[in-house]
Amino acid sequence: MNGTENKPLVSIQHLSKFFPVKKGLFRKQGNPVKAVNDLSLDIYDGETLAIVGESGCGKSTVGRTMLRLLEPTAGKVLYEDKDLFALNGEQMRQMRQHMQIIFQDPFGSLNPRLRVKDIIAEPLVAHKVGSRSERMKRVKELMEVVGLNAEQADRYPHEFSGGQRQRISIARALSLNPKLIVCDEAVSALDVSIQSQVLNLLEDLQQQFGLTYLFISHNLSVVHHLADRVGVMYLGKLVELSGVEELYRRPAHPYTEALLSAIPEPRPEHRRDRIVLQGDVPSPANPPSGCPFHVRCPHAQPDCGQNVPEFREIAPGRWVACHYPLTTGSVEAVHIQ
Repeated sequence: MNGTENKPLVSIQHLSKFFPVKKGLFRKQGNPVKAVNDLSLDIYDGETLAIVGESGCGKSTVGRTMLRLLEPTAGKVLYEDKDLFALNGEQMRQMRQHMQIIFQDPFGSLNPRLRVKDIIAEPLVAHKVGSRSERMKRVKELMEVVGLNAEQADRYPHEFSGGQRQRISIARALSLNPKLIVCDEAVSALDVSIQSQVLNLLEDLQQQFGLTYLFISHNLSVVHHLADRVGVMYLGKLVELSGVEELYRRPAHPYTEALLSAIPEPRPEHRRDRIVLQGDVPSPANPPSGCPFHVRCPHAQPDCGQNVPEFREIAPGRWVACHYPLTTGSVEAVHIQ
């Protein structure tokens, strides 16, 4: 689904993750929350694929279910043709050497009782890699790589700033030389000035180590800086997938159009019309019939509420789930600095 002939590093096929809901005095089973609903996606070696959308759209659930931090409801994930969901506990533990995650909160994801050297070395210990001296040498190398002073290895996480703590998380993710890193809102908890530093670091590390990123974010300005392709999610489903420049220049789905219109314009003399979506996001436990976006879509037609749109390719590398995709897009070209 990217318009190339390359074989994907990761192939997500019809992935679903539903969360059961019990309600009432007798805890009767209600409609499950369909956090991810029949999502298919390929991630290619060396690329940065971003997933964007409003809070609650299911983008973080995709990343965590893909790594089996959450168990799936249906579907499969192939990593280099190996079905991750078919692996037993020990096989999956070994596979995690190739796949790591950077969490949103750089403080909550670090054990406050461990020194930095032990946090970064923890994956090496878990996978029995090297002797203690070799691990400590690796820790110091990684600290230098992510821009930290190796002399600070004996400190605790609370002695570092937010940006430095995220660098510690990045060093930990790199310790086993993975191919794939899931960045789950990796910069959203940081100050804007620090965000750019961490983004530049991630970009440099990708070039240095040949990394592949699944970059999950709600900030489209950040995504434009780092991504090669962008997938847009709404209510647990993928509604658009495109190269980053094509998507920002000419969105094909009305939801993408509305998201892009909300990006702040850096040039004061250039004003862009904001598209304000009406109504609230429907409940993922009780999604609308037909197109899930039709109740808020400014371009909805009568049949949009009756038939589910097919996720189809409308141009090379451009996929959209919309009965009436935008041909030109009413959003002007987005300028991001």
